[in-house]
Amino acid sequence: MQVTEQAATPRILITGATGFVGQALCHLLIGQNFSVRVLLRDLSQAPLIPPGLNAECVQGDLSNVDSLRAACMDRDAVIHLAGIAHVGNGPANQSHKINVEGTRNLVNMAIEQKLRRFILLSSSLAQAAERGAGDVTRYGAEKLAAERRLQDAARGSALSYLILRPVNVYGAGMKGNIARMISLIHRKRLPRLPLLNSRVSLLGVKDLAAALLLALNASDITAKTYTVTDGQQYPIVDIEQAIYLALNKQLPRWRTPAVVLYVAAAAAGGLARLWRGGGGISRRTYRNLTMDNLLDNDEICQQLGFRPSTTLYQALPEIVEKIVNPK
Repeated sequence: MQVTEQAATPRILITGATGFVGQALCHLLIGQNFSVRVLLRDLSQAPLIPPGLNAECVQGDLSNVDSLRAACMDRDAVIHLAGIAHVGNGPANQSHKINVEGTRNLVNMAIEQKLRRFILLSSSLAQAAERGAGDVTRYGAEKLAAERRLQDAARGSALSYLILRPVNVYGAGMKGNIARMISLIHRKRLPRLPLLNSRVSLLGVKDLAAALLLALNASDITAKTYTVTDGQQYPIVDIEQAIYLALNKQLPRWRTPAVVLYVAAAAAGGLARLWRGGGGISRRTYRNLTMDNLLDNDEICQQLGFRPSTTLYQALPEIVEKIVNPK
């Protein structure tokens, strides 16, 4: 009788439900056959949860084991989205406490309360940290550490898990690199970039939400880590051109010389705000603009049936509108 009830209405816990990705996931889950509980640090955030989801909101914190025990009680699965995404140059102990130790606490309570499934939202930066090459950041190192906490704790237990490593995520309400680029171009504070050959992989927030749901439902697949992209390769110069078009602005004829871009990035000039990832400025600005950052989604497409539904270019009008006319 109990097994039949769980099969009819899977009971899930979501952390980070009020964030950019969490909001997209909550909207996707509306009308689907799930009993949803969301963990909130502050119950005043409850109005941010879509009413149509009929979610149960509980107060708790990733550093409070008792609150996590209560949140995991009578759940079948957890989708762990919460974390500090832009650790920058802030206190290392604060982000480590949330991103690494908080994940460990939640995994331990999931095992204690006999949850069957754990979906961890990591980052493609964890791959760079794992390889020690590419865009190696403190955030990536923390995400890699969180993955290993999950893997180590789940080993020998009945908890199955999947880890998703998305690339940079776009969508209305986004923050980060492309949002900064749009804002600076809109305010006429960013000169045209050099003629760059670099390309990047990106991912729509709604497609990431769909990937999380696929991971949750793929109960026969466990202990796997998937990179998630929308399958496109975006030249930086094409992104810039598309932004000008979406803003209904004319592209300047004069391009910034590459050497000027390098000096501006190294000297913490205006261009350095573009790709710094919320942290200190360095030559990373120049590197991220001028080097390829391409990953593939073949494995998640083949094994989970992931099919991206949009591209950055299709999403840009809505993204630009949100940035230019925030409500």
